[in-house]
Parts: sequence; C-alpha cells; structure tokens
Amino acid sequence: MDMNQAASAGNTASRTARFAHAPVAADYGRALWRYTLGTRPGRTAMLVLPVVLGAAAGGLRVAVWGLGTSGYVTLGVTLLIAPLGIRQWHRRFRMNRLYEADAARGAVRTVLTEDGLTVTGAGADGADAADEVTDWRGYPWWFETDELFVLTGSLEHFFVLPKRGALSPEDVDGARALFTEHLRRI
Repeated sequence: MDMNQAASAGNTASRTARFAHAPVAADYGRALWRYTLGTRPGRTAMLVLPVVLGAAAGGLRVAVWGLGTSGYVTLGVTLLIAPLGIRQWHRRFRMNRLYEADAARGAVRTVLTEDGLTVTGAGADGADAADEVTDWRGYPWWFETDELFVLTGSLEHFFVLPKRGALSPEDVDGARALFTEHLRRI
C-alpha cells in the first residue's frame, strides 16, 4: 500500500460515524425550540404566517366595525400575543408527534457515511427492525446545539441525533465533518 492509498484509507475511516441512543422527549423539545427561534426557516415558518393572517383579520375587523384608535391598540396587542400562543401550541404538537414516531423504534443505532445515514431501531420484542436508509438529499439542512445534531428539511421532517450517543469522541467530529460536506448549516 503506497502513501496515497494509506491516506485514502484513513479518510474513509474518518468518514464514518456511529451513534447508539434511545429517543428522549426533551431532545425533541430542544431541537424544535432551537429550530423555531434560532434559524431563519424556523422563524419564518412559525411566526410570519400567524402574523400575516392575524393582521389581515384584525385589519378587516377594524375597517368593517370602525373601532377607531382603541381597535388599533387591541389589534396590536393581539398581533403580539397570538403568534406566540400559536407557535407554542404548534411546537408542543410537533414535538410529541416526532418523538412518538421515533420512540416506537426503541433503541436506535445510526451509522453516517459518505452515502447518507442508516438507522436501525430495536422493535418492541428486542429484535432489530428494518434499516431505514436515507441519502443526504433527504435532509438538506442541519444545525447543532451543545447536546444535539439536528437534520431537517422542514418542520415536518426532522432527525434528532444526540451527541451523547456517539460511540467515540471521534464520531462527533466525523458526523460534523460529514454534515458540513453534504448539508447546508442553518
């Protein structure tokens, strides 16, 4: 084996990351919170539509009923409070739904490679469930918190990968390198 082959073999080994973990509801809450408040797609999806719809409905109400200055004050307060309430409700609903789907797999083993990720879950009887293989196009964006890697394409499509599940410290760095190479950080 010459030096180039040895270097190539070393790069291939570092391009695989392995994780094993059980889904935890709090991880999904932190991931959705960070997505909602910490990323442009999250803020847009969660706040812009409620504000626009609330402004349209409130403006129509003020115009039709002629409520004057007090109507505009009421409208302003509503526009500040309503999106926050809607966002909080939607966040809890999404967190529960995503967590329940992933928790049904039981303990999860995830392998990240140049081709994408492979997830194997343990079924209720302890036997391995079928592998779910996803190439990198399935999750075009990623972000990171102190405890998590989160892959996403929208609020409907999340993959939460806790760093505590890394089988070695090098797996965290390997995962970060693969995400940086194949996905867009948000």
